[in-house]
This record gives sequence, C-alpha cells and structure tokens, in this order.
Amino acid sequence: MSAERRNNLIGNGNFSSGEIGGMPTGWSKVLPNPVIAPSFSLVEIEHGRHALMATGNGRNACFGYAYRRLHLEAQQAYQLKVRFRCEDLEDLNQHLVHGIFGPGFNNGIFSYEREGNQIVGENCFATYDQPVDAEIRLYFRFSPNGKVWWEEVDLQKCDPTPPRLVRIACCWGWGDFKRWGQYLDTAGNSGADIALLPEFCNLLQENASDPPVPEPVDGPTGQFMAEKARQWEMYVCGTFARQEGDLVFNSAPLFDRQGKLVGIYDKNMLYDPELDLGVTPGVGLPVFQTDFGQVGIIICYDSWFPETARLLGYKGAELLLLPNAGYYRELMYARASDNSLVIAASSLNCPAGVWDSGGNQAGEDEIDETRFSPNNAILEYHRDPDKRMILVTVDLSQKPSPHYWGGPMLSAPGIRRARRTCRVPLENEIADEAKRWWN
Repeated sequence: MSAERRNNLIGNGNFSSGEIGGMPTGWSKVLPNPVIAPSFSLVEIEHGRHALMATGNGRNACFGYAYRRLHLEAQQAYQLKVRFRCEDLEDLNQHLVHGIFGPGFNNGIFSYEREGNQIVGENCFATYDQPVDAEIRLYFRFSPNGKVWWEEVDLQKCDPTPPRLVRIACCWGWGDFKRWGQYLDTAGNSGADIALLPEFCNLLQENASDPPVPEPVDGPTGQFMAEKARQWEMYVCGTFARQEGDLVFNSAPLFDRQGKLVGIYDKNMLYDPELDLGVTPGVGLPVFQTDFGQVGIIICYDSWFPETARLLGYKGAELLLLPNAGYYRELMYARASDNSLVIAASSLNCPAGVWDSGGNQAGEDEIDETRFSPNNAILEYHRDPDKRMILVTVDLSQKPSPHYWGGPMLSAPGIRRARRTCRVPLENEIADEAKRWWN
C-alpha cells in the first residue's frame, strides 16, 4: 500500500484479515430479506491478496449490504475511496452504493472512473458540528447474476473543499444595445463573472411583429457581446437569430473573459411560431467548461421539457443559463433541485432569478416550509430595480438538496444516479412512450 494510504481510518479496509469464505475481520452483513439476499464472502485473488466478493442470487430484487463501524470527528474533511472489479453489472449506480451512515450524518460516492482493470470511486465531504459513530456500507442490489470484488475501501482525513464562487448577473425587460451596454457595464463594474442577456436580445421593440433579422455569430450582436465580455473580463451569453449556411437557429453563444467564443447552444425545443418563421431546431445539449465550473444552456420553451435540464445535469453541468422571452418561475425550484443545478434566468417579460440546487431562490422573502434545504450556496444577492438587474454570488462547491436529512444519501436525489432505487430504469420506457402515436 502506498504511503498516502497507510492511515486508512477504516479497519481492515483492504480485507487482508479474515477467514476465506467468511466475512473479513471486523465486517458484518445485513440481509433484510433472506429470500433476496446476495452472497458476501472473503475470497483470495491474484498475488495472494484478498477481496470482499458479493454475488447475486438469481433474482433481480437481490438486496443486501456489508458494513463496518467507524468514528468521524466533528468539523473534519474526509476523502472516501473505493477500488473494485466487477462482472455482469449493467449499471454500477443501480447495483452498487458506497456510503457512510450515522445519526444526523450521511454521505457517499457518486461517480466512478476506470483505472486499468479496476474501477475507482471517490468523494470528499465534511462532517458537522458533532462527532458521529457511523457505518461504512457497501450495498449490492438488483442484480441477479452480477459479481463484485471490493479490493480496498479507504477513508482519509483531507483538506476542506475550497469554495468556488461565481458572481452572476441577470436582467429583465426589453432593450436595445444602449440598454444592454449599460447593463453589462454595471455587471462588469460590479465584478460579475458571467452576465446573461435575455432571449432575442436584438429584438428591439416590445411585442414586435417582425422577427429579428438573422445574423452570423460574428455579426453585430455577437460582436457586441464579445466586446463587452473582453472589456469587463467576464463571460457573456444571450440569444439571437443566427444564420448558418441556409439555416436559421435560435442560438445562445457563450463568450469568455477574453471575448472568445466558448461555444454555441442552438435551441432544441422551438416554440411552434418559431418553426412557422423558418427557424430550425438545434441538435444536442452541450456543456461548456469555464474557469469557475461547467455551464449548460437552455432557452425559453426548452424549460417546459424536464429532460433538457436532466440531460445537462447528467453531463455535469453545474450552472444552467436560461435566457428567455418568458418562463414559469415556479418550475425553476424543481428544475434546480431535481438536477443539482444552479439556474440563472434573464427574461424579456418575466422577472430575473437565480436558484440553487436546494431549490432556494436568491432574495426570496418566504421559505417554503416543506423544502428543508440548507441555504449555504447563495452567499450574496443584490437587486437594482432601476437597471432591472440582479447580482447573485453562488458557491458552486455547495450542492444542497431539499429534505436534507444529514446529507446527500438521505435527501432529495438531485442528479445522483446512485439514489435511484427502481429495479428497472424508466428511461427506455419513457423514450418508447414518447414515440408512441397510437392510443
């Protein structure tokens, strides 16, 4: 074992001790229903090393877990890491769960990577104001014939996760380039990291009957956005009708702090009148890397389709931009908390807003009594009614959930795939139903 792993706080975390065929020393198992119990046993693997093996029992309702007790200090950051191999597991997040559970505290692992023939998952988290006696649990579930060999479960003290602050500017109302210039100047002068314009920000007249004239991405609107991004060293996004070849898209380009184009999102879900005007739906929902985190974009009518935000959440988006002509504000609480996202909305006809992953809205006066979510991600809120804009500072390192009962293992699932507890995933059936044209 390497030097940095010698201080494993989980006793016998490499399963080196114990009788082959039984449980590793210090480890126990919980099988709530013997009829659907998986098998857990210590086995010998290559080079004389040991592993904890779990196998299914032929039924897809198979469920059980191995555990070992441990102690967590108060206000301490930890790194939890697991290393294992597996066979015939279709979906790791469905079949395996790695978590720490104790009174008033829980956390776990939500992502994995391959390292050679092994799979490694890890996560860093911090405890609260009180120490806690807890259990590390290795769940095996819903796999009739799968196998897993856990080779190491490791817990180390580590440095706290540093905050990742982003200052977001959003606006509302109609305007021309003069008004948008004043807005972006105020945002930049106030230290915004990213400023969002509304949908069709080049549609200068309220209730205009004529559609905006399509432009290339480096046309007047794109150049204006790029120049302001470069002037204030902040990211800028908004939408306009974009001409590409013989097609027109409702496009949201994202410009970086140097005024360079990071990428373009073309609205996938067009409002029907846009189709009537000759606009073509875009294809794909990209995620853009910025210096503060990963950004996804949806536009106006996109927000009525929950799968748009869900897909971006699965792809790793942390901040979701919503430039729009109008939107249903109450949906944003769900879109944010369902997908562990911060959402920022700028609108022609509705108020601007920012929501964190717990469904907390920046600047809200009343908190829903059924939400039960920490409000530790939104750090600052300022509203300027004269300039029709808000400035919100958010910590992207904080991802609270509603119904946060001690941590992410016992809260609203957000985008955490391991928190899905259905035996058969629903996505394929949803896709089939979406294509069905008969009653």
